[in-house]
Amino acid sequence: MQKIIEGAGIFIYPLGLFSFLAMYVIIERLLALRPSQVLPKALEQELVTGDIANYQGDFNSLAGRIVWDFIDWARRQDIPVGPGRGSGAGCIVAYLLRITDIDPLMFGLLFERFLNPERVSPPDFDIDFCMRRRGEVIEYVRQKYGQDCVANIITFGTFGAKMIVRDLARVNSVEYAEADRIAKMVPDDLNITLEEAVAKSTELAQEIARNPVARRIIEHGKVIEGMARNSGTHAAGIIIADRPLTELIPVTLQEGALTTQYPKDPVEKLGLLKMDFLGLKTLTVIADAQDNVRRTRKLPKFDTEQLPFDDAKTFQLLNEARTIGVFQLESGGMQNLCRQFSISNIHEIIALIALYRPGPMEFIPDYIKGKKDPASIKYPHPLLEEVCRETYGILVYQEQVMEAARRIAGYSLGGADILRRAMGKKDTAEMARQKAVFVAGAGKTNQIGQKQAEEIFAILEKFAQYGFNKSHSAAYAILSYRTAYLKANYPVEFMAAVLSNELGDADKVAHFVAEAANLSIAVLGPDVNQSRENFTPLPDLSTTAVPTAPGSIRFGLGAIKGVGDIAAKRILEERDASGPYADFADFIRRVDGRAVNKRVLECLIRTGAFDFTKADRQHLLDSLDSFMADAVSHQKDRAAGQSSLFDVLGHSNGAAASNGNHAVAINTRGPIMTLAERLKHERELLGFYTSGHPLNALGGLDDFLDTLNETTLPTIKDRTPFRVCGVITAVVKRISKRDNRPWATFILTTRRANFTVNIFSEAYEKHQSLLVDGTVALVHGEVRHDEFRNENRLTANELLAAEDRVPSLLKSVQWVLRPEPRAEEFLRLLTAQIRNHAGGTTPIVSFQQDDGRVLEFDLPSSSKVRLDLAAYRTLRTHSAVCGIIADVAPAPTPEPRWPRRNSN
Repeated sequence: MQKIIEGAGIFIYPLGLFSFLAMYVIIERLLALRPSQVLPKALEQELVTGDIANYQGDFNSLAGRIVWDFIDWARRQDIPVGPGRGSGAGCIVAYLLRITDIDPLMFGLLFERFLNPERVSPPDFDIDFCMRRRGEVIEYVRQKYGQDCVANIITFGTFGAKMIVRDLARVNSVEYAEADRIAKMVPDDLNITLEEAVAKSTELAQEIARNPVARRIIEHGKVIEGMARNSGTHAAGIIIADRPLTELIPVTLQEGALTTQYPKDPVEKLGLLKMDFLGLKTLTVIADAQDNVRRTRKLPKFDTEQLPFDDAKTFQLLNEARTIGVFQLESGGMQNLCRQFSISNIHEIIALIALYRPGPMEFIPDYIKGKKDPASIKYPHPLLEEVCRETYGILVYQEQVMEAARRIAGYSLGGADILRRAMGKKDTAEMARQKAVFVAGAGKTNQIGQKQAEEIFAILEKFAQYGFNKSHSAAYAILSYRTAYLKANYPVEFMAAVLSNELGDADKVAHFVAEAANLSIAVLGPDVNQSRENFTPLPDLSTTAVPTAPGSIRFGLGAIKGVGDIAAKRILEERDASGPYADFADFIRRVDGRAVNKRVLECLIRTGAFDFTKADRQHLLDSLDSFMADAVSHQKDRAAGQSSLFDVLGHSNGAAASNGNHAVAINTRGPIMTLAERLKHERELLGFYTSGHPLNALGGLDDFLDTLNETTLPTIKDRTPFRVCGVITAVVKRISKRDNRPWATFILTTRRANFTVNIFSEAYEKHQSLLVDGTVALVHGEVRHDEFRNENRLTANELLAAEDRVPSLLKSVQWVLRPEPRAEEFLRLLTAQIRNHAGGTTPIVSFQQDDGRVLEFDLPSSSKVRLDLAAYRTLRTHSAVCGIIADVAPAPTPEPRWPRRNSN
């Protein structure tokens, strides 16, 4: 018996297990939706399919209820849950139950890609949770379904080449330094064997020949290589059973948690229910950015799950390729594609993600051409026009292959899914059977002859091997859009969230700090009165004028190396309870000395967290012991009941008690902390610079010396020479697989970006002395285009110390002066430099006029000067100078590696 739920437009028939689970939740949600948003027949078909599929461990059984239960619990606890992953996003029931957050009807997703009566294997849901709170969901499942019924899955680590050397060296009582030396002779290649290591590393082979202990380690190591060395825990998998697991499989305890003694594959073969609780950092970033927006903009109901999909700022950001920090769209190749795609809707983001993979990449030019010029679109077959229209004549998705089989050969979508899987897996036997079914169906359904049907089958087969799951791509595209929306509309809050989630990775922090600078967002050092635990957004909320910059971000107290979460929380609790800290002494007296100990205080001082006091950092370090002793004495007096006049007046924790009324004064007799020392401490403890930058020593000349930047790199042609000034960091030395010669990669940090640079064997051997973290270098090389990744990369041919080489590259320097009396002093300094240091740089003097024009004055042609960087900085920082324009020598063209052949 059927009836219609009024207002929902849904048919309810005698309920099976699946629909009984779903319906009581679905009806409530449907009534809140417009009827036009729901397709009653599609929903009814899903419920029927779910009831008749009858798979053990499937969505229609206990597993489905468990999935819904823990996701529902997570949402009620405000734990971020991903919009979906994989084919489950095509299920309307899952969307209405809020297992997924993707409307299958809006995006044209197929339920049959997830579940159909013809499917021979059960599908499942892989669920993404916020990385930070994923553990809470797992703990809920343990409590709800029984500690003895839920278990982690064990993994086994095996003996690898380097580990064997270290372990056996220890067994043979070899000193650590010697063991480390031998282990480092093993190349860093992934999964390299001892035999391969000896063959590739000449150094290791020589060591074995002369050192009997090393020889014994390698010989014994070959016996145990590949054996299990230790156990661990599967990153995402959890086993859930309907009875104590001890009745089913052997278990153990790892860090107090019940864990299977069988690894993943045997556990699944035994039929136990395995679910993946995946942690996704992007969800944490989005949640943090959302919290930042709610707090800074006073928008308590701001919700990223309710964002419109038509935001113009978002599409502008994507089309300008400002996608650093945007999920899935960060790489150079993706940035290049964003510029080419001219993205105008969410569906094109879905296609972009599906196409940017090996295989489908070859169809990207056709997609772009079809979008720009609809007349150029060529459909594989007229019957496929409707299927391929949204992707400009190209079969991009697996779902399109399924729909094509249905339209041309009369397949059910369930049968089309079997065809799609056979094509994708290149199952020869199944393919032969399906081809016969397809040809017969094409003739019956559309009167297509055998030859033409076989041609269409071949087209589908080609695309099916590369086709991407649209449901999966749609889920990723939604996250891409949400992160792009946040960056476009709330850049300060978004970048603060991104930085907070990269703590512990100095290179990534530096990378995103550079991106913040590109957005005109200053990332400032920590401040005990402004910083919170993580990176703290300080957006410009001015409403009286257009702000010159979106705002700034303060480094988080908990992000400082050596401070930690506990100390940061104690500092914030005291500040929130009793107000800002008046000065250094007030801070020392008020905070919990057990959590904020001397080491923490030193880290805070060295990173500038007390710069608001105007005291020098070194002077604070020199005075620290005295202030700590005073704080201890003060706390003892208070514990003994002694009070100062300010305590009596009720200001024991406030500014009045500490402003100039301390017995201890800052010791200013010693030297101040130099800029070089400040930068060194900031780099060590923060991962980047806040007091300046090592490239400041070049006085802006790097802007003229650099021949590329992060924006122009993707557009530069292959083999183009380049020159970039930067700080060398993150050097990783490697061994060439081809000839066992050393080479390296490093990060070259400029003011605005980080570039990954390869330096191969010949150049490495010449310039390895400069491959030291912190070296300010001038890098010459070539841009190389990576065809596989469709992106440009940098290869260094020459490294030079910037301090020594930059002066010789200056062809001319034009000094732009303010027309004021101080200009005369500058001209005297420049004349003295020309007279005493003749060289090859032509000086040019000009004056800035009020109307914006620059009047240039000619100097004698013999007035050539040598400007070392010290002299240049003296002139550049003169108060009369408002700017410079430098003409520099071009980047050298690398000599061909091999001699050119004579064309005769």
